[in-house]
Amino acid sequence: MAPSRFLPLRRSARATIVFAAAGAALSALTAWTLEGWAAALALAALGGFVLCALYAILGMNRYWVAAGGLVTTALTVGCALAFLRVLGLAWDDAADRVTTVSSRDADPYFLGAAGALLTTFAVLFVGAVWPQRRRQPRRPAPASGNRARSGTPTRATRQPAQRTPSPSLSGRAPASAPRPAARRNG
Repeated sequence: MAPSRFLPLRRSARATIVFAAAGAALSALTAWTLEGWAAALALAALGGFVLCALYAILGMNRYWVAAGGLVTTALTVGCALAFLRVLGLAWDDAADRVTTVSSRDADPYFLGAAGALLTTFAVLFVGAVWPQRRRQPRRPAPASGNRARSGTPTRATRQPAQRTPSPSLSGRAPASAPRPAARRNG
């Protein structure tokens, strides 16, 4: 069986999955019961999800995914603020004087904010959980390639440099050279 081309999931990606599951479960519990403690736990789990996902994405050098998450987050915030402004819940002391828009006109902003938020979570989840490709090991260059033909010696054909003794200024042989044996007369 051939090895998989993907690396196994990192710890940060596994933590992202755990926080995503906890956030989804606690959000469903909050929607069902409308309890404040469940909402606080859901927000904490979603915050942990975002932090773990960003850690995994940036750890894998997926900066385009992080940029996509940033753009969809900006859309979420913009649509949510527009929704609140249209309803007269933000930046108004007296909503009657500023706007006469009905709440039906605020629905596209609400749907835009919800869609952008879900897109943000989806981008972060997929970017953090999608495994990296395995890096293929580099194959060594052939020993008898173009370099050997061009006259440049390769490591296999290169000979160690021979040191030749340089002549000394005093005319004496270097100390490392063997001395001839002296003749004895006798």
